[in-house]
Formats: sequence, structure tokens, C-alpha cells
Amino acid sequence: MVEAARTALLQSLRALPRGAGPGALRGLTDLLEAAVDADDDVDLCFRDELIRILGPVMGEDTPVTVEDAAACAMGVEAKVLVATLPALRAVLAEVRGLKVCFTREAVGVLSRAEALLQEAPVLRTREELEVALSALRVRLAAELSRLHAPVPVAVGDALPTARWLLGDGPPPRGSAVLELARGLDDFCRRAPLAGSDLEALRVLARRADAERETPGWPLLLERLRTLRPRLLPQKSLSPLYRSLAASETRISPAPVSLDALLSVR
Repeated sequence: MVEAARTALLQSLRALPRGAGPGALRGLTDLLEAAVDADDDVDLCFRDELIRILGPVMGEDTPVTVEDAAACAMGVEAKVLVATLPALRAVLAEVRGLKVCFTREAVGVLSRAEALLQEAPVLRTREELEVALSALRVRLAAELSRLHAPVPVAVGDALPTARWLLGDGPPPRGSAVLELARGLDDFCRRAPLAGSDLEALRVLARRADAERETPGWPLLLERLRTLRPRLLPQKSLSPLYRSLAASETRISPAPVSLDALLSVR
């Protein structure tokens, strides 16, 4: 990749007019950046050809290395380019290679990419990493939303939520709502609930009720309302009592909390 970029760079430099000066390099920033390599083995042929071509273009300000030329064009110190670009390229390749986002390995890659973006200067490779990371955040949010359906996980909350689920970060806002939403399927498999199972569900419900201001709480309430007949044990009643119970259910006010929904008989 670097060799191809250097070949393309030399071709573009040959097309520059004599005496064009440093400003002429600004149109070649992408090629210059791609040609920068952290390899300690200096390509003497490339360096000599670069100086030979740049001399008539730059005059007294001729850079002696491609790193210096890139720094001149982009306004970034050469040593910063050499130190930053390899890490950006490596993480970019990892991000682009991810197939599934919600794994410990993938979340680690995304977290490293996020941290690197905070430190890296404005470069073409940084922009590419930012675009790739944004796309992966969307995919991660979709995976987490399926896991916590019907409660959605926002794109901006996806990475912190994933780190929390993997035990690598603090709980996000609405974590109790997410925990209950994630566990409902397991409770359904054990239904009808009684004793410790029912109490465990009510404990989660009370925690989630403390976060009723979060957007997912009303969705969770409706989900639990739908699942309630399956989750709670049904008492066997005579036809007369079944009729009275149905009438009472129709006139009873709707539960105002998840816990109240589970305690209604």
C-alpha cells in the first residue's frame, strides 16, 4: 500500500510546475499521508528521487523526507505523523474486519478506536476510521437492541452499554430497565412464576421503576403487561368467580408501575 502510494505521489509531483512552492503540496495531502511509513529501513532510491523532483518545485524549502513533505502540507509535525499513522491504520483494519460487534474482542477494538480518535490529529486516515467506527456503532446498537427488545439502545449509548454488559465499564443510564428487558425471556421459560422466581422478577421490576423517566420504561411496561398472564400463576376459579374476576379486571385502574403490574391479582 505504501509503495503504491509513493509511486503515485512521485507521478503527481512530477506534474507540479517549477517554483510552485509549499502551497502546491496541499493538493497532495492524501497521497503524502499514504506515503508516510514508520519503517526504519529508509528507501534511499525513493528519498533521492523525492528530493530531485521536489527541488525545482520547492526551491530553498525542499523537504528531505516524505514525512517532512507531508508535515509541510498538512501542518502536522513529522514525528507526530510517524507515531500516529501506523496505529490509525492498524485499528482501521481491525474495525473494518469486524463481522459481529457485541463480543469482548470487538468491543475492545471499538474502544481502542474511540480512544485513538480523541488523540489523533486531523488526517485522512483518521477520517476513515471515524466513518468506519460510526458504522460499527450503528451495528452494535442494533445488536444490543435485539438483545433488549423492546427497549432500544441508542447509537451513542451502544459502546458504553456493551462495556457495562461485559463487566468493563459503569452501568449506563437506564441499566435497570435494560437488565429487566434482557431477562424477561428467561423468566418466561420458567413460567408460571412463584416463590423465589417471582420475587426475583419483582426485585428487577422495582429497580426498573426507579428509572421510569428513561425512554425504554413505557415500552417495557407494555411488554410486561402482555407477558403477565404467562408469568403469573393462574388460580382455578368457579364460573361465577371467573365472571366476577373478569368484571373486576375491566374496571380496575391500569397499574402505574412494573412492580404493581406483577402484584395485581
